[in-house]
Amino acid sequence: MVYHAICRQDGTMDSPIDKQPSPSESLPFIAKGASAEMFDLGEGQALKLFRDSVSDEMIAREVDASVHAGACGVPTAAAIRRQSWSGRRGIVYPRLEGMTLMSWIRRNPIRAGWALSQMGKIHAAMHVADGENLRSLKQVLATDIAYGPAPDALQRAAIAYLETLPDSDALTHGDFHLGNVMMTPQGMMVIDWSKAAAGHPAADVVRSEMLMRFGIGPSDWVTNLWRDWAAQRLRKSYMSASGVTANDIDKWRPVVALAWLRARDATGRAPAFKRYLDGTLRKWGIGRVA
Repeated sequence: MVYHAICRQDGTMDSPIDKQPSPSESLPFIAKGASAEMFDLGEGQALKLFRDSVSDEMIAREVDASVHAGACGVPTAAAIRRQSWSGRRGIVYPRLEGMTLMSWIRRNPIRAGWALSQMGKIHAAMHVADGENLRSLKQVLATDIAYGPAPDALQRAAIAYLETLPDSDALTHGDFHLGNVMMTPQGMMVIDWSKAAAGHPAADVVRSEMLMRFGIGPSDWVTNLWRDWAAQRLRKSYMSASGVTANDIDKWRPVVALAWLRARDATGRAPAFKRYLDGTLRKWGIGRVA
């Protein structure tokens, strides 16, 4: 089964190198996230400034992956260049007008099903692209499992199981959820490529499923029902638009879930995630988390 095609940059974009601006005045604030803040740079551009805890490697990966994704036809705001401001490292992007899909759905709840279906189609189209020189997703998973909190025996069994899974080098996002898709006048646009890698599409789908169901956010029982439904709707749309099957996705669940333990933020859905993890580990005969 073919999951990707090779894409190349057309060379028309500015070189993504570091530049130091001459102005020293403060910039109009747009938004902030866990790892960065976004400011209006003027002339249709936005400057994403990273926190000190973010590695240079992650910033470089975000630049390279966003440019590559844009060249491959993925709807995204490709990096224009790297730029520092007041001693902070950053990336200049085209400024997107609009809001995250999470905010859009809150304002348009009756259209949530349509939005999730469109999101699944975008995810499937993304995986047609080749991951080129991005890091190996299998290696990322193996490292996260090895440095995570699971017992040594379980880590070894999971990494051995990971090696039996099929290889692929599709472009994977690694953080594809409602907060990293924007609704703009031009349509949905994918943002934040800092966790991108080259790997199997099904692993990326599992990651999105976990983010939708167990990621940071409200965890009251009504919201949890919606989150489970949304993850299912997204997965169904993705499978309809791709050659990835339910069994393909199921096989990747234990290793993607176990890898997530390394840096997973605690949420009100911790018991539900533990059941999810233990269930998939048992199903594939890998073991269980104590």
